[in-house]
Amino acid sequence: MKSATSTPSRISALHLSSRAGRAMPFRPQRPHSIAATWARRVGRFALLLALMALILHRVGMLDLPHAVAAVLLAAVVAAYVLGLAVIGFFMLWQIGAKGGHASFSGMVMALMVLIPVGLAAGRYVQLPRIHDVSTDVIDAPDWLEPPPIETSWLGRSDGTAPAARELQAAAYPHITGRRYEGAIDRVLLAVRAVVEANKWTPVANVGLDVLVNGLEPSPASPETAKPPEFSSGEADPERVPLPAPRPDIENQPLEPLPTFAVLQYRTRTLVLGVPQDILIRLSEEEETTFVDMRAATRDGDHDLGLNAALITDFLRDLDIRLLGIAGG
Repeated sequence: MKSATSTPSRISALHLSSRAGRAMPFRPQRPHSIAATWARRVGRFALLLALMALILHRVGMLDLPHAVAAVLLAAVVAAYVLGLAVIGFFMLWQIGAKGGHASFSGMVMALMVLIPVGLAAGRYVQLPRIHDVSTDVIDAPDWLEPPPIETSWLGRSDGTAPAARELQAAAYPHITGRRYEGAIDRVLLAVRAVVEANKWTPVANVGLDVLVNGLEPSPASPETAKPPEFSSGEADPERVPLPAPRPDIENQPLEPLPTFAVLQYRTRTLVLGVPQDILIRLSEEEETTFVDMRAATRDGDHDLGLNAALITDFLRDLDIRLLGIAGG
């Protein structure tokens, strides 16, 4: 009798225990990766530091040497963040630790800093260490107003030294002057059109005023722009315009236009806002006009190829505007 009553109770107990086991399965507690958490936190700091340095430099609140120092510091921090992200991925793979999303976020933010810095470092190594580029490496045009140069931790050498010009000639053999068939006034119009398209700021010039006055007609005065008004049918002899005497071209030759012009401008790169100074020299030789250029950055001893790219783009646009009259 005792065994008969104990058997159903034992079966019901086993049934309840099996139902409880199905209702509450065993789930192991996953550890949390501290490296992944710090990768995301420090990655935000590195990215914000680099962006703020570039923005403040672009708006003129931070000079270029300090901006470069801040970006390099952000790159060092980003490299540390990349290491933390790798540790976070390793912990996720080995023991299933939480932090995969944090490691991925930290890695992305670190790469957003390291990739541009790496590209700049590659150009620093591959391109020559110069900051002044001219189409004439022997007799480069002189600045009309020397650009203001401030010493900094970046250092700066003489960009016009023969060694620097040799490095330029070896690295950029395609950067040479242009010769165009035509007078200097026609070439000057095309040069000014390209300058206006690039939105360069004028600094100084020599010979431009005389050439422009010869090209552009002077604006009419209010007295000569309006037709004369008459109060009655008879003309007022005091207000009737008298015709100017016709110039005697044969006995009184016109004053010749100048055969050279030098124009100086300044600009900043579109994204980084790196300041650059530009000089354009035009020389008329018989029936042709020769155009020389010079471009230089103000900070550091390496332009990362910016000046060569500026001259190349300008001369290409000038060739397009003067299509068909460019010579060697």
